Amino acid sequence: MALRLPFRLLFLLPLLLCAASTQQRDAEKDTTAMLQANYLYNIAKLVEWKDADMRNGNFIIGVIGGANLYQELIKQYSTRSIGKQPIEVRKLPRSPEVERCHILFVGRTELPLLPEIYKRMQNRPTMVVTEYSGALDDGSVVNFVKVENLLKYELSIVNASKHGLVVGSTLKNLAHKVEE
Repeated sequence: MALRLPFRLLFLLPLLLCAASTQQRDAEKDTTAMLQANYLYNIAKLVEWKDADMRNGNFIIGVIGGANLYQELIKQYSTRSIGKQPIEVRKLPRSPEVERCHILFVGRTELPLLPEIYKRMQNRPTMVVTEYSGALDDGSVVNFVKVENLLKYELSIVNASKHGLVVGSTLKNLAHKVEE
């Protein structure tokens, strides 16, 4: 009986190690989602929407893709406000037809939708936020990037202006890269 226990441990050890590495990968995803959610909340506080209609009702953050980010936004920020507007987080369907929202996050898994989304969002007061290389050139206002394993963001002032957004100087100063 005493010999069977070490044998069982040797058998179970690889399974436990595999399980631990899977949990570690999930924790990394959650960390990124937590950081992205924090950035979105703080970015929203540092931007002004010129359109008067956008200053009434709920402050809507739409998410296409990014299931972990959606969950984190619900968990951490759905009971908060941006100015006097309560935050409402919406999980949007995988479609380029996007309803009214202040911030629209499109995850990297939904890249094929972006050309049509950019076209439909032209001149609408929506901040499009993405997470892929070259996004600012395509029309994104904010783009998440990894720099030396740290999550940062890039910012396009030109794209923000096209959407009727006024970007505060603090947001510009904290950005990894600003295109003016």
